[in-house]
Amino acid sequence: MVLVLLGLIIYYQTFRFGFVFDDWGFIVKNPFIRSFDHLHYIWKDYPLTRCIGFYSFGFNYFINQMHPQGYHIFNFIVHLLAVGLVGALAGVIFQITGGTSSKDRLAPEIPFIVAALFLVHPCQTQAVSYISQRFESMATVFYLGSIYFYLRGRVSSFKANQIILFICSAGFAILGVFTKEVAVTIPLMILAAEFIFFSKKEGFGKGVIVLMVVGSLFLLLFIKLVRTDLSIFFHFHPIPSESHDGDMITTKTYLLTQMRVFLTFVRLLVFPFQQNLDYDYPSSSGIFNPPFTLVGMCLIGLMTYLVFKLRKQFPIIAFGLAWMLITFSINLAPRANIIFEHKLYLISFGFFLVLVDILFILIPQRKLLVKLLIIMIAGMSFLSFTRNQVWKNELTLWSDATRKSPCKVRPYINLASAYFREGDFIQARSNFEKAMEINPNSAQAYYGRGNIYNQQGDFIQALSDYNKAIELNPVYAGAYYNRGNTYAQKGDFTQALFDFNRALEINSNYPEVYISRGNVFAKERNFDQALINYNKAIGMYSSADAYYNRAIVYYKLNEYDKALADLNKAKAAGAAVSPEMIDMFKKAL
Repeated sequence: MVLVLLGLIIYYQTFRFGFVFDDWGFIVKNPFIRSFDHLHYIWKDYPLTRCIGFYSFGFNYFINQMHPQGYHIFNFIVHLLAVGLVGALAGVIFQITGGTSSKDRLAPEIPFIVAALFLVHPCQTQAVSYISQRFESMATVFYLGSIYFYLRGRVSSFKANQIILFICSAGFAILGVFTKEVAVTIPLMILAAEFIFFSKKEGFGKGVIVLMVVGSLFLLLFIKLVRTDLSIFFHFHPIPSESHDGDMITTKTYLLTQMRVFLTFVRLLVFPFQQNLDYDYPSSSGIFNPPFTLVGMCLIGLMTYLVFKLRKQFPIIAFGLAWMLITFSINLAPRANIIFEHKLYLISFGFFLVLVDILFILIPQRKLLVKLLIIMIAGMSFLSFTRNQVWKNELTLWSDATRKSPCKVRPYINLASAYFREGDFIQARSNFEKAMEINPNSAQAYYGRGNIYNQQGDFIQALSDYNKAIELNPVYAGAYYNRGNTYAQKGDFTQALFDFNRALEINSNYPEVYISRGNVFAKERNFDQALINYNKAIGMYSSADAYYNRAIVYYKLNEYDKALADLNKAKAAGAAVSPEMIDMFKKAL
């Protein structure tokens, strides 16, 4: 109850927060989560290693539609489940080792302390308050559960219990690998537990052999899930970095940079200040450039050495260090985004094991230790509460990011987009142009400013900016779509249809384009083609605009029963349908 109440104090405010960043693509504009008939597209079109997370969005949509409160509550419940499993796993570890590494003192309250630190640490906020990062928190639940059930089975003296617990461990591991790629390291983590906790016990050798076989099968499953696309682990060609404008990432520079990222992660766990959603993080070009690359490399080497050195005398510290290293290792697979704080969610468990065990060793006075822990938990709770206020909406989030990454384009573009949605075109244009100053070749900045001009009715300037965006990025589906809308508003239907067709060539799962193309056909009185396009859009999700516009076409075709049915569906989906219009359709019927 203490943990639940403390969690509510920190995270209750987030229940009123809105959608931010990737939430727009994963949830708000995702047609596949809005109907049970479309859920199979998640399995077909999204990475299989993320499908459980996407299905959870579908579950939330079924209950909450587009009200973010339910999504935030779901994230908070997942966080509480993770906290409970942290306490349970810490309890099993301390049971196996006989308590803390301080041999003269058993401390049954330690699992609670580890769970409390995991609950309140400010670095957890990104995985909890940011709806889309439930991928991380859900994968952590499955990861913790898999290791917990394995260790419970390992120390059980009843064969039947062992079988059940090992099956549960395997089940959680499989669920984890369908949630996020980090779960592929579960066999390696179990191997580390065997080496640290059981290497001197009977059956260790046989257990390791079985584990290696099972781990190999698990790895084959993972490779199958990523559709044998091993580029997830290597970049054979340089790709643009999304963590520092102008950098090109290669496998070498990425691995070198991750040495510094690990150092940054440790710093955030120890001193959780200056947190940032979108770090401006230049790549390392060599071991000494910058020098912290070597420092990070040395830290990883030292921690690896300590795992082997301390495993006998201080097994909990050794396992905590191994946990940090193994769960971080998946980050060595190159990505365009070099660093994100939510990756600390799973890593942090190992850190808290190490921290608590060291504190119990260094501070023998129990009262002093309790006071120190209370101060730490209270301080972290305050920092988490304060950090959560940044996640209130897109304006607060990206204003914070632009302050901390003032030379990076993406925060300014996202801040400008937030102002645009709020109708503040002056601030939106100012931030888009700031992004252009930083990077004159930013297609997104020109696209965003073009949207402002389009809203203001300045079609000439809008077309100029859309043209520039397409020149910089010839496969920018959104730019083709909005340029097509601008041509349609100008009455140039031929050019509008060309742009809509081009947008669909780039992205065939773009329901808004089908609606706009249907509108053009309807204006040209090509009602058959208009219906085909509206049907296509409705086949992706229940669009209020598509139902409304299809109702108008059916009305013009004198199919009044279909027109009235679609008008009611449009109203149910949120379209502004007047009672007079419904009466008119009923009279016609």
